[in-house]
Amino acid sequence: MSIADAIPITAFATVPWVDRGLSKEARALRDWTITLVEFPRSVALGEPKHIAQQALYTACLAAQADNRDAMGSARVEPSTYEYASQLLRMLPTKTPVPDIAIDTDGEILFEWDRGPRYVFSVSVGRDGTLTFAGLFGYSKIHGTDHIHEALLLVVAQSLRRVAGHPST
Repeated sequence: MSIADAIPITAFATVPWVDRGLSKEARALRDWTITLVEFPRSVALGEPKHIAQQALYTACLAAQADNRDAMGSARVEPSTYEYASQLLRMLPTKTPVPDIAIDTDGEILFEWDRGPRYVFSVSVGRDGTLTFAGLFGYSKIHGTDHIHEALLLVVAQSLRRVAGHPST
């Protein structure tokens, strides 16, 4: 087994399937299902993920034009948004809310910064490619894989490491 082996979504997520639907109907069905599953009225369970989903939506909405920064930046593709949204749904409930930004290449970046030498980031590509890097004290990790139907073991472990480190 390699470090990039995956573990089932069901170990961490509330939505145990890969959702590749991009139509209006697929989005409506997904939103309805998530509403039922994630307890959105619960401050403890639903609010952090709701905050992250809203931040993702806002960032992507602001990045809908090519060359928005007058330096050749690419817009966010609908598939990139859907994969990033899927990644948020896959995150363990107790994962801290990440900072969300749009890279100039149109990829969506999630970052968890818990202080000096404790940072982890995941970049989501339009085809579901996850590029990740982390610094945990003097340990480093980086890699690339596809989102597949599971939260990568290395990503899950990195999130636990960064979540377990107190913020400064």
